[in-house]
Order: sequence, then C-alpha cells, then structure tokens
Amino acid sequence: MNPKSVIFCCSWSSYPGLQLSESLYEDPGKQNNIIISMCSGRVSAELILEAFKNDAWGVMIASCPKEKCEHDANYKTRRRILLLQKMLEQLGIEPARIKLEWIDKGEAAKLKLAIDDFSNELRKMGPVNIIN
Repeated sequence: MNPKSVIFCCSWSSYPGLQLSESLYEDPGKQNNIIISMCSGRVSAELILEAFKNDAWGVMIASCPKEKCEHDANYKTRRRILLLQKMLEQLGIEPARIKLEWIDKGEAAKLKLAIDDFSNELRKMGPVNIIN
C-alpha cells in the first residue's frame, strides 16, 4: 500500500527545484499531492489538519533554508509545526507525520530524497486512524 502524502512547496525555494525534477511527477505508484504555496508561512494549521482529514498519511512542508527566507516565514513555520506535532501526539497520532524540510533553489535531488524518505517513513507507520 502506497502512502498518501501532501507536500507543500515554497514557491521561492523548493518549487524551482521541483521544476527541475521531472522524476517526482513520473512515479505513478506514489501518491504525493504536491501543492505550491506562495510561502511556507502561508501553510496554516487548518490546511495541514484538513490534509489529515482527507486521508493523508502525512504532511511535509518544503521551506526556505535557515537564514535565506526574506520574510522569516520559515521560522514561523517551524514553530507552527512543533505545536502541531505536540497536538497530534496528544491525539495519539505520531508527530513524525508532519515534517519540515529546508530546501534551497536548485536542490532538486535533495527535495526528491526528502520526499522519498518521508514516503518510506509513512509506509512503515501505515495510515492514520482519524474519526471524522
């Protein structure tokens, strides 16, 4: 069974790398839903929780690397992720189902590796058991 994941990519950093990596689109066995966000800081807690509500096994945010974000949104995103991980843990859901990756422009290989690793981690955990 292939895990269903949602990957939010910052349009300023990871999206250019995504454009270079056609292989992310070519693997029909994977169920990675890639969403381009204007900025990782715009990925709200509600969007992340909505992904879980819609059967995602995990959510990854690919953000600007440390000290490269013009808006400091990557640090805000990091704080948001840490809070959401604590909340998931309280609900009996593995905090590792939410992941933040620092990806710079031109790091297509790093982005692909991060997505593959995340998919493998999710496969080991199995689907999330959420009551709608």
